[in-house]
Amino acid sequence: MLDRVNYELQQTNAEPDEALQQLSSREKQIGKQVLRVEDLRLVRGDGCFVDDEKPARQLEMAVARCPFPHARILSIDISEALLLPGVKHILCPQDIVEQSEPLTVLRPVPGAPALPYYALAQERALHEGQPIVSVAATSRAFAEDAIELINIEYEPLPCITDTARTIEPDAPVLHPECLKSNILAENVDQAGEAFQKFDSAEITIEDTFRVNRVTPLPMETRGILVNWRPGARRLTLRMSTQTPHLVRKQLAEILRMEESCIDVTASDVGGGFGMKLGAYPEDVLASLHAMAVRQPVKWIEDRLEHFRSATHGRESLHNYRIGATKDGKFVSLVDDYVTDLGGWNSSFGSSQLSSVTFTGPYKVTDAYVRRRVAITNKTPVGAYRGYGQPEVNFAREVLVDRLARKLKINPVELRRKNLLQPSDLPWKTPSGAVYDSGDYPLSLDMAVKAINYEAHCKQVPNIRDDGRRVGVGFSVFIERTGYASARFLMKRGSKFGAHESVTLRANRSGYIDLYTGVSSIGQSAETAMIQVCADVLNVDIDRIRVHAGDTASTPLNTGAFASRTMIAAAGAIKEAGEVFRDKTLRIAAAALECPASELMIEGSLVRHRQDAQRCVPLSNVFNRAIVGQGIPADESPGLDATAHYEPPEAAFAFGTAAAQVAVDPVTGEYEIERFILVHDCGTVVNPMLVEGQVRGALMQGFGAALSEELRYDDETGQLLNGTMMDYFAPTSADAPPVELLHTEIPSPVTPFGVRGVGEVGTIAPAAAVTNAICDALAEFNVEISALPLTPEAVWRAMHSPQFEQTTS
Repeated sequence: MLDRVNYELQQTNAEPDEALQQLSSREKQIGKQVLRVEDLRLVRGDGCFVDDEKPARQLEMAVARCPFPHARILSIDISEALLLPGVKHILCPQDIVEQSEPLTVLRPVPGAPALPYYALAQERALHEGQPIVSVAATSRAFAEDAIELINIEYEPLPCITDTARTIEPDAPVLHPECLKSNILAENVDQAGEAFQKFDSAEITIEDTFRVNRVTPLPMETRGILVNWRPGARRLTLRMSTQTPHLVRKQLAEILRMEESCIDVTASDVGGGFGMKLGAYPEDVLASLHAMAVRQPVKWIEDRLEHFRSATHGRESLHNYRIGATKDGKFVSLVDDYVTDLGGWNSSFGSSQLSSVTFTGPYKVTDAYVRRRVAITNKTPVGAYRGYGQPEVNFAREVLVDRLARKLKINPVELRRKNLLQPSDLPWKTPSGAVYDSGDYPLSLDMAVKAINYEAHCKQVPNIRDDGRRVGVGFSVFIERTGYASARFLMKRGSKFGAHESVTLRANRSGYIDLYTGVSSIGQSAETAMIQVCADVLNVDIDRIRVHAGDTASTPLNTGAFASRTMIAAAGAIKEAGEVFRDKTLRIAAAALECPASELMIEGSLVRHRQDAQRCVPLSNVFNRAIVGQGIPADESPGLDATAHYEPPEAAFAFGTAAAQVAVDPVTGEYEIERFILVHDCGTVVNPMLVEGQVRGALMQGFGAALSEELRYDDETGQLLNGTMMDYFAPTSADAPPVELLHTEIPSPVTPFGVRGVGEVGTIAPAAAVTNAICDALAEFNVEISALPLTPEAVWRAMHSPQFEQTTS
């Protein structure tokens, strides 16, 4: 059930966006439950993904990957493979050095040296699955047969897969040519006197929290189809990527080409979740093969490769501390965390959002956060939905509940005592983020009421007839959506901007083509963009066609990630739309022989504001503009507009989750009986799309919290569960009952007041469910500090020395 609460604007002195005020009385599309325009082609099988394209003379690529987590490459013999029929080209490590540069990083860690990460491992491989040799052949089967015939001699080396071990002073250094330790970089954000405040705090509580390594698992794995036309000097890539323009930039740098020689297309993409940001080694290999043999080359990642070579997410250790007064007022927060980057710095590197949001929605002026980025012999970590926010939210919110138990204060009251109030906003956090607006206590109150917490508190201990204990847990959270300005990103080391770009172009049929570099990755961006554009121009929604993800036809832009599409792209649509609308009215004014100020666009017409019968079809106006006949003398022919919009600040969504969980105190098995999420994403463009985004993200949040974990053998460093048979991702049948509630407080820093919504569901589940389990087992003083929350983990927590002492 989606229940929206319309917030009184007077409460925050927020003003509706000017663009919304200027709309006519025509029914607005923003806020309307419009059906997805993407679905017609997708459900009919007319979507076009990478493997749907099969050009003539196409070759297929396979990759030989290192079977060890750390190994020296002694020799490579490809002589037998070269004789296999169907084999057209083989790339070895030396070829890569001669023909390309190391992979570039779009988000370098500030202060970190560049690592020599080539598309094929050079003298050493640093993780299981790292590419060693690549073959292009007339079929995937021939290419894989050739891989079997290549003799690669390895010398296995000692490996480190434990995050805590790799930062110890005596740990072997994995990149001795670049680093003196396995810490790639260290960054600190702080404000006030965090450590001095601990000295004066009446109570201090701390623990180290372990967040598990997981994989994003999109339905469409990575894939690329490359064609090279040397006469035209044209490298054309059809890819499954979230960032076609950024990949184009990277490949130009890596392949030593001008950007103008490269076209990247990514229209339909079967999910990304942050994993498909930037260039991968296989993208470089397929390009080099295609340029060598002058034939199209395709590579489709299989699921085994996905587990070992696509970027992972999340893994980190957080040592979190809270200093407070006896009555529960926070005086200082400290998070000292290590994030596990794997063997190399991926395109998007490690998360920085743990540092940005570590204080959550609490009013704390004295705080400190240190981030250390560690190298281990595991697959590189990259962006993943939430990107640092679920991790730190788990550590902070679980510790808040422990503090409540220690102080014997109700955990809800403890949160109320420390939450930022609406009058406190905008609020600059100790790490420099600016929370724009919101009502955090309201979201907590709604969750408390919805789960009937008052009744639960009256029945402690709450025991079912079958002996299961019932607990309720809460988690309040902040979600940064979008990016602040390019200037802000430059200080953080990013090699891309914060803007998004859109081109609107009229056609003779009276329709409008909307060009965007944002890929359609399943986030319903096309539908939402059409709704915004329809309102800005006041036209029918079926008059707008979206053309997405093609660098050859769309203006330079950033891409689909960080919950930023409806923040940045909506701003670009608004600015381009206003220019487009004004010129349309000026040309129509010539046709209707009246001032443009007396006209308005409505549906498929331009009509006089006072005399509806005095009108001209849009097709007539657009044709005049395109042909250049019948337009005012001072107007140039053509009708299109391009805008590049950069948001002035990042927006912050927020909310509260409440979980009711029944736990078997004998086996550790538990059941989530109710899960309530109260969320605010500002102005809701389309309620159905918001609900879909939140529910989808919640499933990934439950997966990472409850069952998913990439596990490595401590001694051999081998990935133990690199198949779908061994990796326990939830299905729809595993989904707990979820109830969604929304407040709707417009953000003052974004067009139309929208905040992003794509990642919220991943943030709160781990802490809310953990707190509910600990509440259910409160009589036994059970504490949980690691994910995932498997029944075994709960059972082990119950059999900790602390638990045994309590129950003996």
